[in-house]
Amino acid sequence: MALIDENGHYESKFEFPLWKIIKKRAQEKDISYLQASIEVLPEYEKGIRYRDTAYEEEVIGKRLKEMAELVQRAQR
Repeated sequence: MALIDENGHYESKFEFPLWKIIKKRAQEKDISYLQASIEVLPEYEKGIRYRDTAYEEEVIGKRLKEMAELVQRAQR
């Protein structure tokens, strides 16, 4: 769904993925968002890579490589 602001610019509607999961669980079980978040968060947190240094280094390495390629292209 696109929204138009007062300047005529289009803006797409955005919801955080976690919020979508919480709302869905709350509607399915007819419970509050707080209760749904208490149920959803433990499983959701398992997919978050906190303190995963190998993953962080891999992502940082990819970004550094991209930046180096951009610099080389700009110098041509």
